[in-house]
Amino acid sequence: MIHDLLIACRSHNPEKLGIKAFNDTTVIDQFIHPSEREIFMGILRMIKVYQEVEQFTHSMGTQTNTLGELPDLSRGYYLLNLAKGIEVALEDYYAEITRLEKYCFGNQRTSLAHVHDALQVKLPLLVFLRNLIMEIQVLELRGCILLHNLNQQSQNGDYQLEQAMKKIIKPVKRAFFSSLAHWLLFGVIDDVHSEFFIKFTTTDAVDGSLLSKSASSSLMSAEKNPEDYIWQYEVNLEQLPGFLSVVLAEKVLFVGQTVLVFKMRRNVKVKNKTDQLAVKLAELNRDDIYQLWNGRESEFFQMVIDLCNEDTINVFRVENVINDIKNYVSTRLSEIAVNEVDLERQMALIKDFFLLGRGEFYLEFCSQMIGNMETYREERFKNVTRSFEIAATLTGISDDLDKFSLSCQRTSGEPDENSDFHFLQGLSLKYEYEWPLNLLFSPKTIERYNKIFRFLLIIRTFQYEIQRVWAKQTWKAKCMDVPLNSKIISLRNYLMFFLNNMQYYIQVDVLESQFGILLNVIKNKTDFEEIQRAHTVFLANVLSHCFLLTDSETQLNVTGCQNRNPIYGTLLKLFSICEEFARMTQTREPPDDLEAEIDRLNESFGVQIASLIQLLVDVKSASCLGPLSQLLLRLDFNHWFSASHNTSA
Repeated sequence: MIHDLLIACRSHNPEKLGIKAFNDTTVIDQFIHPSEREIFMGILRMIKVYQEVEQFTHSMGTQTNTLGELPDLSRGYYLLNLAKGIEVALEDYYAEITRLEKYCFGNQRTSLAHVHDALQVKLPLLVFLRNLIMEIQVLELRGCILLHNLNQQSQNGDYQLEQAMKKIIKPVKRAFFSSLAHWLLFGVIDDVHSEFFIKFTTTDAVDGSLLSKSASSSLMSAEKNPEDYIWQYEVNLEQLPGFLSVVLAEKVLFVGQTVLVFKMRRNVKVKNKTDQLAVKLAELNRDDIYQLWNGRESEFFQMVIDLCNEDTINVFRVENVINDIKNYVSTRLSEIAVNEVDLERQMALIKDFFLLGRGEFYLEFCSQMIGNMETYREERFKNVTRSFEIAATLTGISDDLDKFSLSCQRTSGEPDENSDFHFLQGLSLKYEYEWPLNLLFSPKTIERYNKIFRFLLIIRTFQYEIQRVWAKQTWKAKCMDVPLNSKIISLRNYLMFFLNNMQYYIQVDVLESQFGILLNVIKNKTDFEEIQRAHTVFLANVLSHCFLLTDSETQLNVTGCQNRNPIYGTLLKLFSICEEFARMTQTREPPDDLEAEIDRLNESFGVQIASLIQLLVDVKSASCLGPLSQLLLRLDFNHWFSASHNTSA
């Protein structure tokens, strides 16, 4: 009987047939003395706890079966390692069962009390393991979150349980730090079940079907546009363990993306095959990842392995190791970006074209795009790309424009095909940045630049068109002996005053000051992460000061006034007034009730400008935006608009 109990203490029986047989009342009545029945039932309860724990490890398939098949990984790699750790933690329990078996075989008279007392010592461990498994199953923990839970469970005052948790958490830690080392040093993540806190997401549905879930095999499929590949990695907040902060996770992401950037240098194609020097340099750059580490990859790898070999997860040491690797990578990348690529020059080009820094070029571009004064709308936007190239040739900046290309995409759902908003919202400027600036100009960053570019181009286009209204009216007065229309000239002056002040506010008060701050950071040659952070702050500040920083990424359009940013919506209404005024006064066949339409636009402009000023006052009172004060001072000098149109508003 005792031997049967000991066999049940270490055997796997999912149906618990042995316990059911022991629980049979006739068996207990016939073979168990009444004074030992409670002891016997206590042993059965301990066996039941063990079998619940053992059932979990057996379901994970920690060992290869008789056919030599690998264990099932469908539930995740971390759960498999947890089961392995539990098996290691149960070795002391198995050793105690073996000792009891030897003792029982060597002694003819053995009591159930001796077996019960020996198993009672191991009961806290079994109960702890059962509760741990139940919590993991109920909460559906997996991946790095599972590791975080185990790290918390290891913090208790029971020495026996602490020693067991060290054995349980060790294989799970090995899986975590192995993934961390491969990502930090080689930019590789083999994470089939998305258990790591860095994940790979496909952005192209067509290519995504061909991509393997293993991110290491995705690079070959992403060669169509390798610059976008690094931005398909992001922090998986659902799997971010509690002992790592979001800031530290972003640093880990940055290091891996930098390694990928160096890997991608192999894919850089030589544009001029006849340039033997360029071809030779391309051949020499086969192992650019080693250029990044400069022979120190084994040192950094050992630092991560040392973290894995510790009994517990030392949060401070993990943070120090990640910071050391990040600082080294940032310094190396900054040296290349600032010294070899001339980052200051690249940012100057960004300012010249994305932020309309070349005023003479964009004046010529508007002239070529709009056309001559005789044809206003019918043929002016036929070939905007050609207008862009002609403007570059006439202003003598074709060499600087080699890295930029303008494209126009037609948008659907616009009520008016001739609308300026309908056309300008489809313009997009593409920038071919140099390696290794991939980390600075992500697709989202380029889209934000395009958002500012379209906004500034709308203002510049309307400035040109409103100026042409004055030119046409004065030409009629001189050549056709027609008196100037005072209402048209007056509204034209109001609209031009508004557009000029908006342009000056954005170009001088916002862009110049923010761009100067960014250049100072670049000139100081700090680590690349500081440059990246300063660049992000620069874009965020410009978008905020230009009232474009909204939750939605909708483009500018005349029907998009229902935006979460009321200032942005009011500006669109004012732009639509400018567009309607230019169309009305420039068309070949003006409306019969032109005077009434001008009065209507004048009244509408007064209402909207007063609304804009009131919104700006409210924003200014709720914040400390210095440039906004300058805009209010110029736009509503001596309270001209706010006092004149207060009643209408």
